[in-house]
Amino acid sequence: MNHPRILGIGTANPSVRLTQEQSFQAAGYQGERIRKIFLNSDIDYRHFYFEGVPNRQESSDQLNQRYLRGAMKTGCRAILNCVKAAGTTVQDVDFLAVCTCTGYVCPDVGSRLIGHMGFRNNVQRASVIGLGCAGALPTLQRAVDFVRANPGRQALILAVEICSACYYVDNTLETIVGNAICADGAAAFLRASGEEASRSYPQIIDFEAFIDTEQIEEVGLQHRDGKLRIVLARISHQG
Repeated sequence: MNHPRILGIGTANPSVRLTQEQSFQAAGYQGERIRKIFLNSDIDYRHFYFEGVPNRQESSDQLNQRYLRGAMKTGCRAILNCVKAAGTTVQDVDFLAVCTCTGYVCPDVGSRLIGHMGFRNNVQRASVIGLGCAGALPTLQRAVDFVRANPGRQALILAVEICSACYYVDNTLETIVGNAICADGAAAFLRASGEEASRSYPQIIDFEAFIDTEQIEEVGLQHRDGKLRIVLARISHQG
C-alpha cells in the first residue's frame, strides 16, 4: 500500500530563551519549594514570546493579543522552514490545518496566515481548537485523510502554542508544574500522496484513537478571573 509521504518538517521558537532559574523569576514566584520544582524539571531552558520585559500584570485582553502576535510570528517561521525543507512554497499547499489551545481569535490563526503568507485563495482549511497537548495528532490525521482522498495534493499542518500567554500564577501545585514545563513554539508538517515514501522521514501507517471520557476534566485549561488556567489533576488508578 502506498502510504501518504512526509515532504517536510519545520519548527520555530521565539527568540527569548530563559533558564529555569530565569523563568522562575519571570513568573514572579517566591519560595524555595517552588524554585526546586522549576530546577528539578530536567529542563535546561525554554523559549518564550515576550515583548520586552515580561509583564506579570497583563490583562486577559493583553494576554490574548500577545498570543495572536506570537502565534502568527512563530507559526509563520515554522511553515517557512517546513516548505523550505520540502523544496516547495505555500502556493503549492492545498489544505492547511492549524491546531492550538492557548488563545482564541476569530478569524482564526490559519485564516490570518493564509492572507499574511500568500497561500492560494482556494486553499482548504481547518481549525482544530481546544484539544490541548494531544491536538497535533488528530490534526495530523485530518491531513492524512485529505491527501488519501486527494492523490497528488499537499496538506500542511501547524501546531502552535504560546503557553506564556495563558500562565495563571497561584500557589497550587498544578499551576506551578504547568508554568515550570510549558513553553512557546510551533511545528509544521507537510504531507502528500501518490508517490513512494521518503526515507528521510518516518512513515505514518494508520491511526487508532482512545478517549478516556472519565478523565475529561482532569487535564486542560479552565477560565479563572477572565484568564486561562492550566488543569493538571493527579489521576489515581485503582485496582
